[in-house]
Amino acid sequence: MKYGIFPGILLLLAGCGAQVAGPGAAVAPVSGVSRAQAIAAECRLLEEAHRRVASAQGRASADILTGCPGHETLRDEMPLKAQTAALRRANAAQIPPVVQGLGVQGPRIYRRMITRGVPEAVAQQLAASDLMAQAARR
Repeated sequence: MKYGIFPGILLLLAGCGAQVAGPGAAVAPVSGVSRAQAIAAECRLLEEAHRRVASAQGRASADILTGCPGHETLRDEMPLKAQTAALRRANAAQIPPVVQGLGVQGPRIYRRMITRGVPEAVAQQLAASDLMAQAARR
C-alpha cells in the first residue's frame, strides 16, 4: 500500500479548480453572447445568403435555412449525393483572410454555410459583412 493515499490527494486537488453552480444558477457565457443569440445571428446570415442565392438562381434550397428560428417547418431537400458534394466543397474552400480574422467561429460558420448549399461565391460576398462578424461573435 505504498501509493494508497496518492490517488486520493490527486482527486482532491483536481476538484479544487472546478466551479460548481448551484441549482437554478445561470452560467453566463464568457463572451456575453447566449446560445440563442449566436444561433439567431448565424440564421440572419443564412437568411441573407438564401435571399442572394434565390435572387441569382431563381430558387434557393431550404437546406440553407433548415433549423433556423422562424423556419421550423423547412426540411432538408438536397439528396445525399448533393450534401456530400457540398461538404467536400466546404472542406476544400479557401477561407478568406477577413473570416480567419474573426477567430475560431469565423471559418466554422463560413464552411457551414457552404455545407448547407450556399455557393462559395455567395459565401465570399458575405465574408466581410456585418452579418458574418455578428455571427462569429461568441
